[in-house]
Amino acid sequence: MSTALNYATVLALGAGLGAISGSASAFDHDAFDRGCRGQALACYEKVRRPDVYATVARPVLVAPARREVQYIPAVVQPRPYRVEVAPQRVRVEHVPAVYSSVVRRRLVEPARVAYVEQPAVVERVRERVVTDPGGVRWERSIGRDGVERMCAVRVPAETATIARNVVVSPARRVAVPTPAVYRDEVVPVLVHEAQTRHVVEPAVVRMEYRNVVLKPASAVIVEHPAVVAVEHHRVLVRSGGYAWQRASVHGG
Repeated sequence: MSTALNYATVLALGAGLGAISGSASAFDHDAFDRGCRGQALACYEKVRRPDVYATVARPVLVAPARREVQYIPAVVQPRPYRVEVAPQRVRVEHVPAVYSSVVRRRLVEPARVAYVEQPAVVERVRERVVTDPGGVRWERSIGRDGVERMCAVRVPAETATIARNVVVSPARRVAVPTPAVYRDEVVPVLVHEAQTRHVVEPAVVRMEYRNVVLKPASAVIVEHPAVVAVEHHRVLVRSGGYAWQRASVHGG
């Protein structure tokens, strides 16, 4: 029982040494160790205890909660429209008469017939004519013997060349025609008369593009929650220092 008491006393002493580990300078380790050799029931040695750190996570506000008004623009689309620049109208148009030129033959002098007295055509010709046809004639002669004789003597025909006029063509009345005299003249000819007509001029239309609002502009309120981040920090949980740690008992 005395031994158990002494052992408890030693444990209490060890615990007291651990409690005053911050004031390690109050003990002489070598002297204490020397005193513990041999008959010591328990021995403690002073050791360096490191600082104890821990990683702590904590929330950090990056951006506070806020409201944002977002404006959505209107949806506009161009569409074509017919725009009347000038209305339809009726125009009165005067069309003048149209003339053309043609060549016509005009009678200047009509045809006529003139009669001309044409004298006879006489030609002078020469011809031999019998002036005495000849025959038998009695010639009276007295011979040497003084005897008167009557002898029938053939008398040859006698001819002579005479000139006379011969009518080749008798006198006549000849008709001499004179053709008609014509002259070409350029004469204007009416093709169509002057007239008035109505011309319909259509309306003048052009295409224009106008913007049509398909969806009007609007505003939307958007809630933005707070932005929170997590930061990790190393914090000192326990400071280090020196502590007494039980050591094995050395013999001798």
